[in-house]
Amino acid sequence: MAELLHPLLNRMPLVRYLTHRLVLLSLLVSLGIAGLLARNLWVVHENALASAELANRNLSHTLAVGLQWVLAEVDHDILQVRNVLQHRDQKTWDIHAVLALSGSELLVLDEYGDGVRDMVSGKSTQPLGQRDFFQALLQAPQAGVAAVAIGSPQALLENGPQVLPIARAWYGKNGHFAGAVVASVSIARLEQWLSGMEMGAGSAINIIRRDGQVLLRFPQTDAPLRSLAGSANFQRYIAQPVGVFVAPSVRDGITRIHSFEHVAQMPLLVNVVQAKATVLHSWYRTAWSLGSFSVLLVLGNLGLALLFTRELERRRRAQQALRTEKNRMQHMALHDALTGLPNRLLLKDRVEQAMAATQRDGGTVGLLYLDLDGFKQVNDRWGHEAGDCVLLHIAQQLQQVARGTDTVCRLGGDEFVLLLPECTLVDVQQIATRVLAACAAPCWWHGEDLQQVYSISGGVSMFPEHGTNFSDLLRHADSALYQAKEAGRGQVVYYQAAVSS
Repeated sequence: MAELLHPLLNRMPLVRYLTHRLVLLSLLVSLGIAGLLARNLWVVHENALASAELANRNLSHTLAVGLQWVLAEVDHDILQVRNVLQHRDQKTWDIHAVLALSGSELLVLDEYGDGVRDMVSGKSTQPLGQRDFFQALLQAPQAGVAAVAIGSPQALLENGPQVLPIARAWYGKNGHFAGAVVASVSIARLEQWLSGMEMGAGSAINIIRRDGQVLLRFPQTDAPLRSLAGSANFQRYIAQPVGVFVAPSVRDGITRIHSFEHVAQMPLLVNVVQAKATVLHSWYRTAWSLGSFSVLLVLGNLGLALLFTRELERRRRAQQALRTEKNRMQHMALHDALTGLPNRLLLKDRVEQAMAATQRDGGTVGLLYLDLDGFKQVNDRWGHEAGDCVLLHIAQQLQQVARGTDTVCRLGGDEFVLLLPECTLVDVQQIATRVLAACAAPCWWHGEDLQQVYSISGGVSMFPEHGTNFSDLLRHADSALYQAKEAGRGQVVYYQAAVSS
């Protein structure tokens, strides 16, 4: 495609301008499309998170209410038995009759944690005084009569199943701690209840005691249940009764959606965590597809832009090279190859410009024609390299003497010309004096002063006095130069009237 555009680009600079603008526009459009896609993806991302947060919050609420119902039923039996124990004389009540008031399997413990009697076997239970729930009740003040203690998963009966103990303290008539009434909720029952919940990979349901101890985690893992007390997430759990947030989990560091709700009238809270990656699984696939498309779109436009830019840059460089070569050829055509000074052709152009300006503004123009005396001896004695050294030396000296508006020119061989615009005869004389002095400066060549061999002579012509065109001025200045050489060399002569420097 770029090759087809070459002729058109060469003929129409406007097309190159428009091409740059079209490339820029294409990039902006592609970036705009990518930006819109990114914005839409972000909106979908936020909506997916919001939907998951709402679903988790609803689930935690449902679980908290359901757990409260289960525990309330058990607690009701505990309260029945406790109230009977606290209002009857211990010597007269029958434990079997007391326990028969409830449909639940309850344990009545004395102040030491020893079982009084269980309803099923009528035998004493194993000592439970050191269990966490009993110690919690034992250490509670009298004001905590209504408090419920919930223990960690354990077996209350020897070889019995794992349960969550739920206990309340009971007190004697004198107000002292008399023991505890204990019920239990089967872990297996809770797990069966939770198994109906659909959870994605990396998701879990936790039942947590308010002191931070995890009592149940579903689905179960090999990792032991531990306390979350002191963790940042748990601090957020207990800060308010219900909530939802996104944060890394303490257990494995995976970012999850955390929803929680406290169980009414129980020292528990339900926590539902769902892996963010699971929630956003479908979004990730969509984002990958749209992101890949956006990247390909931008890269495609960028590639096209680079293609056009590279082609235009190649053409710019080629044109620059042509201009440079053209300038070099023009410089070579107008300047001396050895000294770099303007040659006869450029001198003619500048003389004509100076004469035109003088005719318009008035004044005079001087032309100082210079020639080296004894230059052939230099070439014959030391060779042409020494001669070139002399010519370069003279060129430097003349450029130092010349004013900013003057032109120093080498006509060829050992001949030089100074164009002196807006210059009176007195100015010419002063410049000629400086020229002779400058050209008399030593010119060293391998330890020898070549200036001892050569000198310089000059002739002056003035516009308009001695001619109104370049040829006449140059010829008359050359004639004056001849007079200077005839007069003894090393001097400058004014045309038709010798003027010694």
